Amino acid sequence: MPSVFSLSQGGRYVALLGVASLGACGGGASSLGAQAPVALSADRAQMSAIDTTTPRPCAYHRPGSITLGPELAPFAVLAGTTVSNVGLTNVGFAAGAVTQKVPGITGAVDDDLVGVAPGSAVSGFYAPGTDTSGSGAIYAAGGAFNPDRTIPQNAEDALTIAYDTAAARPSTGTVSGDLSQASVPGYPTGTLPPGVYKSTSTLSIKSGNLTLDGLNNAQSIFIFQVTSSLETTLNGGIGGNMILENKANPCNVYWQIGSSAVLGGQKFYGNVFAHAAITINAKTFGGRALAETAAVTIPIGSGSAITNPGGN
Repeated sequence: MPSVFSLSQGGRYVALLGVASLGACGGGASSLGAQAPVALSADRAQMSAIDTTTPRPCAYHRPGSITLGPELAPFAVLAGTTVSNVGLTNVGFAAGAVTQKVPGITGAVDDDLVGVAPGSAVSGFYAPGTDTSGSGAIYAAGGAFNPDRTIPQNAEDALTIAYDTAAARPSTGTVSGDLSQASVPGYPTGTLPPGVYKSTSTLSIKSGNLTLDGLNNAQSIFIFQVTSSLETTLNGGIGGNMILENKANPCNVYWQIGSSAVLGGQKFYGNVFAHAAITINAKTFGGRALAETAAVTIPIGSGSAITNPGGN
């Protein structure tokens, strides 16, 4: 088992799940005892580069945005049955993310919680006693994890509301099949402007990349209503990824998925509301993986860099 390590950024801490718990909030050094820090890997450096960009505002209560609420917004990973991880997965928070007060938790917490309800199993992570806040940041019964079932259950209740809200938004356009081949007049193939996109079938990102164009508005909103499943598949260096341009912000991207999501490209962004399961194979995931009834699985051997983008 690798050593414990908490990476400090701007007075806050990034959690290294799979090797350490989620970090302390509000600054100050985490007590690592005799544990030796591990070297900063390329994956962690990649996440650091994302987190240290200039903060961009989320669309707080803007017409068309999805309000997550204080019970749900701090969760980066939430599942109905189990959460399982294999590799060196990092769970952190975006630059400028506001420290929030979560009902039922004393004090403020950072945007990097992991939880499961009504299930109680989390595997592949551990919360060593030398980390002053780690055991309070992973909400699962048993072991060193926080057994408070009300916190993740309240988050799941809020997820149901967010899921239904996203599903009810009036669509502004329809999409189908491979989103990297989507065609909108005035935009290159595979590029979508802000809007509410409805699909009555499975969606994918495979042949090329999907680009979301924020039109130089950091509060631009993208909602994808997927009746069935979503699957992204890495296609060498040419496809399977998401690209955000012209101030498109991952905290304003929502994926409402009727069944399950398998995110296998190199990069994926947005708040994923899945009715069933979520599998994260993306090396960089800037968003939230929120599953209503089934598991969140992170099977990638080298781990994933998961960044809660903030917003509420």
